[in-house]
Amino acid sequence: MSTEEAASALRRKRGAHGLHISAEKIRDLERGRGVRGWMWGSPETLGRVAHMIAQVYRVPDRVVMDAWRRSRPEDPLPVLPVRRPRQPSEESMAVWRALNERQRTYLTCIFRHDQEVEEEQRQARLVGAEQRPAAEWRRMTLAVSASSDVVGYTRIQEGLRAAGVHDPGAGSSVAALERRGLIVVYRDRLYVDGLGDIPRTRVEMTRRGRAVARAALGVPREAGPPAPLLSLWLWKIMVRVARAGAQGVDGSLAGRGPHYLAVGQSPDGRTPSRGFIVLRHPDGVAHGPYRWFLTDSGRSHIINHLDAYRGLYPSIDTEGLDESSD
Repeated sequence: MSTEEAASALRRKRGAHGLHISAEKIRDLERGRGVRGWMWGSPETLGRVAHMIAQVYRVPDRVVMDAWRRSRPEDPLPVLPVRRPRQPSEESMAVWRALNERQRTYLTCIFRHDQEVEEEQRQARLVGAEQRPAAEWRRMTLAVSASSDVVGYTRIQEGLRAAGVHDPGAGSSVAALERRGLIVVYRDRLYVDGLGDIPRTRVEMTRRGRAVARAALGVPREAGPPAPLLSLWLWKIMVRVARAGAQGVDGSLAGRGPHYLAVGQSPDGRTPSRGFIVLRHPDGVAHGPYRWFLTDSGRSHIINHLDAYRGLYPSIDTEGLDESSD
């Protein structure tokens, strides 16, 4: 997209009135020059411009914010517009209203178990435990075709029983949810000592199913930290690298975290990574093992947002981080 096209698209954006956007000003902005004749006003105005640019170029807000801080370090720190919570869609509510009481109970219990499992996986990731593929843990056991005296009840069945539903959990209600595209049902066999191979029913929530359950139950989607802040998981990595200082952190930074934070491309293969850490030799060393260090952008990010992180993640010890980031 040319600067002329970008300027034209920005002028059509809601909130562009009064900014007097032109191709020349966009070009100066992208090249780190002073934007003549452009009264920036408040950090909120800067944030509004950054948000509109992200929309025009179809990239996340954080991509524009990171580039802004690298190319325009003297500008005030932009403040992005506050995200407004999404209202439940009428389509989701219509699907919920079409379900009978028993079907709603099934969908509710399956959704709550899905959210519990998702939270368990999130906590496991935060402590560095080995990650299971989502395609594996999203499939939850609903029922096992054997006496409950022998195999007990599954977690979903326990939720159903607490709601007053005592059938095995693999009948018409489940089939109705699957027909509506709210869940996917898998049937296989499970070996149980003393019983041999017995039939098992597993279920997986679809995106549509989660949307319907969230809308009906008033459960907001996890919004995550406001852009351009990092998730708790990634912030813990940043704090660890910052604390290491000139020593750096060794290759124990395993998993996908470094791919989101390091110089290069993020795991989605489209947007840049944050560029906050880099794998290199320590200063003055030309060979041997590589270690992780903060980049200038990483130090600036910590300096600019340390107070916000302390408010967002108070359990993370950041004492002395002000000095270690200098």
